[in-house]
Amino acid sequence: MAEPSKTYDPKTVEPKWYQRWIDNRDFEADATSKKKPFSIVMPPPNITGVLTLGHVLNNSIQDILARRARMQGFEVLWLPGMDHAGIGTQTAVEKWLRKNEGITRHDLGREKFLQRVLEWQDKHGGIIIQQLKRLGCSADWSRQRYTFDDDYVRAVERIFVELFKKDLIYRGRRMINWDPAAQTALSDEEVINKPQKGNLYYVRYEIVDQPGKFLEVATTRPETIMADTGVAVHPKDKRYADLVGKEVWRPLPREKIPVVADEAIDPEFGTGVLKVTPAHDKVDFEVGQRHKLPVIDVLHPDGKINCPAVPELNGLDRFEARKRAAELLQERGLLSTTDPYENNVGFSDRSEVPIEPRLSEQWFLRYPNT
Repeated sequence: MAEPSKTYDPKTVEPKWYQRWIDNRDFEADATSKKKPFSIVMPPPNITGVLTLGHVLNNSIQDILARRARMQGFEVLWLPGMDHAGIGTQTAVEKWLRKNEGITRHDLGREKFLQRVLEWQDKHGGIIIQQLKRLGCSADWSRQRYTFDDDYVRAVERIFVELFKKDLIYRGRRMINWDPAAQTALSDEEVINKPQKGNLYYVRYEIVDQPGKFLEVATTRPETIMADTGVAVHPKDKRYADLVGKEVWRPLPREKIPVVADEAIDPEFGTGVLKVTPAHDKVDFEVGQRHKLPVIDVLHPDGKINCPAVPELNGLDRFEARKRAAELLQERGLLSTTDPYENNVGFSDRSEVPIEPRLSEQWFLRYPNT
């Protein structure tokens, strides 16, 4: 007789017993059972990689609850599933293609790229399911679901229509987090703030009725000056009290814009004057709404400049345009100084590029009062 091992070896013990549970269908719920039902829907992990420790913790807690309920005599359904992850999966596949084959989805074309995505889903979805089983999860694998299943998609569409008919889903123009690489809107949770070293540009806006006199504005984004529709100061800032209600010349392209007073302005930042760019900044959008300023969008969805009125910048990538805008201002005597500056910049968690605040038509869910 072999001597028992002095240490527990999960690799030789757990797979055998787990397979026995599966063969005995111990985790399968009986829809015809007269027992009191107990169910948990597993929050479906994304198929974009492998399980994290967070998944392990969460699913271990669910497993404890499911096993406890079985011991208490309930008919238990722990419903497992996977999330197709949409743009997240697309981004993961694109990264793999660039790194391993040096190509993009555009090189493959729509149909071939879709096939690669499906292959990725099959591979990584299988890995995660095996990891959950290796954890010993007592889920009903006979009912495993996928958020791209036809039945699932039809159910989502049906609920969407029902909520729309109840006026709980509506479309509105709002400032969103925009990913220029993936060209999609992001939730706040998908934006990662990172400290970035850049510059603070001090730009001169000439006062319309006082030629030769300038209002100096500090900005980190000279490439969006073309979208300025006003400049703003704090109403209690005595330095600029006499300028409120007047107009200044926007440098690029040269056009009159008003000086407004708004309490959102920080008198301590830069010169205490804010260039108001409603289409490209959340605070600016709110200031613009309060003062009924026009909204001018000077960025294409891919982050390139869309401003034919300034041909030197039109079509340039936003970061190239930043440098070129500073050069244009310098050449015209409208850039007084440039200082090194570090600030937090939001990056897309999906494509790892800086996001753009952008106005867009989006769907929103209106939660009813309870």
